[in-house]
Amino acid sequence: MIQKCLYVFIIVFFTVMTACSGTLQGVVRKDARRVSFNYSDSGIGTADLQVALPDGERFAGRVERGTENTAIDSGATKSTDTFEAVETFDGNADAVLSGNRGNIMKCRFRLTDIIIGFGSGGFGICQASDGRVIDIFF
Repeated sequence: MIQKCLYVFIIVFFTVMTACSGTLQGVVRKDARRVSFNYSDSGIGTADLQVALPDGERFAGRVERGTENTAIDSGATKSTDTFEAVETFDGNADAVLSGNRGNIMKCRFRLTDIIIGFGSGGFGICQASDGRVIDIFF
C-alpha cells in the first residue's frame, strides 16, 4: 500500500514539475495587428515570456504566478510611465519584460489554474511604456 502511494506521489510530482512551452495570441489595440508571445513555463510558479512586436521591437522577461490583485512595481519604470490598462486588470500572474529599444512592457494574466499555469488557459493584457496595449487570449 505504501509503495502504491509513493508511485502515485512521484507521478503527480513530476507531472506538476514538468515544464511546458507554447504560444499566447495577442492583438495590438491600436491597429488590430496580431502578435504571438512565446512562453516556457517552469511549473514552479514562474515562466519565461518573449514577444516580437510588428515594428520589430522584442521584449523578454519573467512571469510570476500567484500575485493575486497586486500592483506591479519595477525599478525599471520611470516616474512618468503609466500602465493604467495593466494596473486596473484583475489578474493572478504578473510580468515585467525588457525591450531591446529601451522600452519596458508590463503584463498581467488571469490564469484559469495558477498551479498548471499557461497550459490551463486564460486571458491577459500587456502595455508597453510607450502606451501600446495588447490583449491576450489563450
